Amino acid sequence: MNAISKPSPEYRPLPDEIPTLTDAVEDVPPSLVCALDAQAAEKQAFMALSADLLQQLRPEFERLAAGLVHRTLESAWQHKVNASSKTQFPTSD
Repeated sequence: MNAISKPSPEYRPLPDEIPTLTDAVEDVPPSLVCALDAQAAEKQAFMALSADLLQQLRPEFERLAAGLVHRTLESAWQHKVNASSKTQFPTSD
C-alpha cells in the first residue's frame, strides 16, 4: 500500500507503516498554503458558530433543565407521600 491508495476496510496499517513528515518542507506550493489557510479559517468559523448557537440556546436549556428538576421533585414527592401513606395506613391485601 502506498500513501495514495485507499486501504481495504479490514486492513489497518501498523504505526510504522504510516508515513510521517521528518524533514521540513521548504517549497510549499502557494495553492496548498492557501487551501490549508482556508480550511483553518473554515474550521474557526464553524467552531464560532457552535459557540454562538449554544449562547442562543441557553434560555431554552435553562427552561428545559428547570422543567426536568421540577418534574423530578414532583415525582420524588409523590413517591415519598405514597410510601409514607402505606406505612401509616397499611392495607390488608
